[in-house]
Amino acid sequence: MISPEDNIPVADPSSCRIRRPPLRRFRRFMYRNLGPPRMPMSFSLGCWIVSHVPERVPFTKYAAPDSYTYYLPPFGTAAYKRILRGGILRDLKRGGGPTAVTFAVTARCPCSCYHCSADRRPRDGELTTKEVKDVVEQCVDLMVGSIVLTGGEPMVRDDLPELVSHIAACEATPQVFTSGYYLNRETARELKDAGLEVAFISLDSPYSDVHDEGRGVPGLFERACEGLRVAGEEGISTGISTFATHEAVKDRYVERFFDLGKRIGAREITVFDVTPTGKMIDRDDLLLTPEEHRALSELQEGQYVRRDGPKIVTMSYVNETDIIGCFGAKYQIHITHDGYVTPCDFTPLHFGNLRQEPLKVIWERMRSHPEYSKKTVSCRMQDPEFRRRYIKRIPPDAVLPYPIDRLT
Repeated sequence: MISPEDNIPVADPSSCRIRRPPLRRFRRFMYRNLGPPRMPMSFSLGCWIVSHVPERVPFTKYAAPDSYTYYLPPFGTAAYKRILRGGILRDLKRGGGPTAVTFAVTARCPCSCYHCSADRRPRDGELTTKEVKDVVEQCVDLMVGSIVLTGGEPMVRDDLPELVSHIAACEATPQVFTSGYYLNRETARELKDAGLEVAFISLDSPYSDVHDEGRGVPGLFERACEGLRVAGEEGISTGISTFATHEAVKDRYVERFFDLGKRIGAREITVFDVTPTGKMIDRDDLLLTPEEHRALSELQEGQYVRRDGPKIVTMSYVNETDIIGCFGAKYQIHITHDGYVTPCDFTPLHFGNLRQEPLKVIWERMRSHPEYSKKTVSCRMQDPEFRRRYIKRIPPDAVLPYPIDRLT
């Protein structure tokens, strides 16, 4: 079990902030001149390279021998080959869809998080088992490789193993993002038997009391860490998902999560930038400074030197315009529990509902929109101009997600 005093690592947290400036500059040179988003088919080329070179090439790090990152399917699978083909078709404007879909299969949740991104969304209208399966099939037809089941708390659905099994049967990679509230050895074993590949546990703070208070559930930190540990023992690839605030950067939360991840078996740590959305939609003061973004980027860029410990993925690094840029409506889309399609989990704008139109129609509408047909930029939801043009114009009493066609 993980006790509260174990939350703070005994090792120096800065030990994972190892940098090699010459190689970092070389990596940036390669991305700026060959990699995304400037060169057509660069995404597929990058995916092909990381799957065909030895693990831990000089300037990167892998989550596992068969996975560059858990956000991509394992190498050699039908799902991995699909995203390679899909990326080529997408860049040539001959079809293809997003690489991954995050699918909120329920709005129900035992937590009451102060930062909930699903605020102002209805709690009813949950898609049925049959409807979810149909959406999964539409995703695969659109050449999606990974389907990430989120919520709410996805584990409140009694049919979750059935949904996971269907994703696997469609030759996509099933993943779950969970608070860990219901994750124990029995549920982990059931989900592994159903075909679950990856489980990410959401942790807001490396300090148990801070995490539990922010989620409104006493004991949740220990419960989540224990769930992640046993899930790994049952053969599920596991990771920690968190978000960076001013305080988190200052107190080196990521380094502390790195240490925690080593001890409980997490193989990847994802660090999202705090994004004003949901309950915090008007909190533009939370946006990170350029200096804070740089500090987080350096954590990812310098990590390859460490051969042990989890892979670190920071959105501050990935969303840079010289790296990948904004994922929304290009590499990723989000589907709400009641069928609305949005560019990403954090964007409270929708392009249509799957109960009324096929996913392909909605995807094409999204990709042809003036905002989302442009070349990739940094995260739109953190861009002041995008927020002024769209987010600030959403009526304060509107149910979310809001139809984008009412703002254009």
